[in-house]
Amino acid sequence: MTDEVQPVDPYQKPPTTILASTVIRNIKQLVTVAQAPIEGASGPLQVLEQAVIAVHKGSIVWIGQEGVNEPHFVADNPEDSNGITLIDARGAVITPGFVDSHTHLVFAGDRSEEFHLRRAGVSYGELLAQGRGILTTMQATREASEEELQQSALARLASVRQHGTTTVEVKTGYGLSKETEETCLRVINSLNATWQESLSSLDSIRVVPTFLGAHSVPPEYRGQRQRYVDLIVEEMLPAFVHLSRFCDVFCEREAFTVEECRRILTRAKELGYQLKVHADQLTPGGGARLAAELGATSADHLDFATDEDLDAMREAGVVATLLPGCSYTLRTPYPSARRFLDRGLHVALATDFNPGTSYCENMQMMLGLAMSAMGMSLEEALTATTINGARALALHDQIGSIEVGKRCELALWSIQDYHEIGYHFGVNLIHSVLMPK
Repeated sequence: MTDEVQPVDPYQKPPTTILASTVIRNIKQLVTVAQAPIEGASGPLQVLEQAVIAVHKGSIVWIGQEGVNEPHFVADNPEDSNGITLIDARGAVITPGFVDSHTHLVFAGDRSEEFHLRRAGVSYGELLAQGRGILTTMQATREASEEELQQSALARLASVRQHGTTTVEVKTGYGLSKETEETCLRVINSLNATWQESLSSLDSIRVVPTFLGAHSVPPEYRGQRQRYVDLIVEEMLPAFVHLSRFCDVFCEREAFTVEECRRILTRAKELGYQLKVHADQLTPGGGARLAAELGATSADHLDFATDEDLDAMREAGVVATLLPGCSYTLRTPYPSARRFLDRGLHVALATDFNPGTSYCENMQMMLGLAMSAMGMSLEEALTATTINGARALALHDQIGSIEVGKRCELALWSIQDYHEIGYHFGVNLIHSVLMPK
């Protein structure tokens, strides 16, 4: 009696072999936010159930469902038994890490007194006119040492990461002198290296530097605005080009005029900076239209942008970044996200983490506010806090969604289903972040 021989399917493809340094298994839900269809995924966020991710040298090389057309993963050196790091996600829900595309993370001092003055009815504009606001933080920042600025920024960065953010943009703008702006840029650039030294090979965070010398006119240039703009254009911008990816301006009646901002941004563009604009936050000041004119990567705030401004931004490919934390703190009306979405713009959400108008580093909070007060669905809010945040940093080809070829930046959630995001609020639902190298 002989054993029965099973017939061989001549059309069955043998499993492929893929190099991998890390394989993550036992993922209950993988919310990919993929921009192209993924086999087996469902819904607008391209959600995979019972998923696996394979990573090689920091980049995603395979995504799929457990045991479904799964390839054979091998290390660079197949003879090395420890060549592949295996991670059990323990049934976690996983999304892309948040991309916070607008923060002011490096500063000294606090502005709690102003917070309570606003509760008593003093407006943000009145505080600026009194020399408070940005200038209060400027004075404290100038008086702080570089080490003090770095240590406080690292502590804030730890909290940013604990709340699920894996890429964060950080602006200057509280130095307002060549010396202190350069100090702040050095601190921002040091955050990447200093942070990585203290973490394991699976943990990380990416910091993107932005120069915002045009945040406010410092007191020593009061009555001499042109001289300060000259300083930015002729000295700061050329000196900082290798320290900053973006140049930003605060285009507002209380800050810098459209003409001043145009001059600064035009020179920045000539030097190779990418552009951002604080636009139309307090008044309809023309910032959004300027962002479209100069091809800025994003225009941020936009509370008073007109329909015509938004159309111009859409045609120019400018990302609209909304900052609900400011509306929450300043008790001003929230801009309607529907208005931006219905006009076909890419809409991002960011914290605007700063000591005066949005003292919050929690992107989960911004997502919840966008859903409760700005008319966004969960799917739209998750898109705005991940892939569209990446668009606002011109990094959407690298991060912001979980797709083959992109960097692996993941947020692991302590929830049973991704629909709990935004529904269960007021607590940190992030278990950990994961960025395998």
